[in-house]
Order: sequence, then C-alpha cells, then structure tokens
Amino acid sequence: MDELKPKNLPEMNSSKGFLGPIGDDLPSLIPLIFALMMFFYVFTFTWNIFDQRSRAFDDAIAVLRVGNTLKGGNYLRGIGMFNQKCEEAQSMRNVKFMTGLLPLSTGPGHIFKGLDIETLEEDFFNIEGEKFICSNVDLEEEKPGIESSNLFIRSFPIALEFTNTDTGLFYIRPMLLVVVTWR
Repeated sequence: MDELKPKNLPEMNSSKGFLGPIGDDLPSLIPLIFALMMFFYVFTFTWNIFDQRSRAFDDAIAVLRVGNTLKGGNYLRGIGMFNQKCEEAQSMRNVKFMTGLLPLSTGPGHIFKGLDIETLEEDFFNIEGEKFICSNVDLEEEKPGIESSNLFIRSFPIALEFTNTDTGLFYIRPMLLVVVTWR
C-alpha cells in the first residue's frame, strides 16, 4: 500500500479542531485585548482629570498674578496709579478678568455690603465720576456670572490715598480689591 501514496506530498495529520496558529490562541487573545482596552481607557480618563486640575490651577495662579499686579505694595495713590496698574494687568490675556475697588467699613455709618457677582460692577467705588474698575474684556458684551466656567473670585485688602489738591492734605481709606476671573 505504501506504493500507492505519492512521494512528494507530506503526510496529512487528521487532527480534528485544529484552526491554525492564531485560531488556537484566540481564547487567550480576548482577555489580552480586553486588558489593553481597559488600560487605555483608564490612562485617558486619568489624563483628562489631570488636565482639568492643571487648568484650574493655572486659573488660580492667573487670579493671583492679576491681583498682585494691581495691588502692588497694597497702597494706591489715587485713580491715576490705579489706571497705570490696570494697563499693566490688561496685558495678561490667558484669562478674562474684571477687577475693582470696594469701600470697607470705616465707622458706624459705613457698612460693607459684601460681594454679589451680579451687581459687582455697580458696587465698585466711584469718585468724582471715575470708577475704580479694570477689565481686559468689554463688560458691556461679556460679564462674569454664576454660569461662567472656571469662575474665581479673590479679594485683597489695600489702602487708597485721597489727596486734597488745595491744601495738600491727604487721608487713607481701607479698600478691598476684588479680582474676578473666568473663561
């Protein structure tokens, strides 16, 4: 009988269920692919959280930079010095900001009303028709609100000097520099 077989053909093994090299490893490839999918999902999720926290941290730093630029040494010599520092602060374009001065209580007749984001622009201190307000956006078109994303509000105590040009006398009033940033 060996004489009837062709000599060039290899012997065929009649194993049942043999699917080939990949087919035999298919049951072990499914958990591997699932593990890789889970790894990249967790990696992407973690990266997004890190990115959000990094952006919030950068916004908090931006509030401090704007506040530090405007308050300087915590002493302002009138509206002219405030406007000069406002021009310096307006060069910061990484966040939108609005800032101004609120008068603090100096006696029984003066009461500090607190901070209300909706009426903050109207509450800023006004002297001789000039408001102590600074912003790097047009406040008529875009105002911060409760729904603004990444809204940060910080306040810094400062002293504001008022000078009488006739007599040369001056007095100092405590004020609150309020800095509001948003995206």
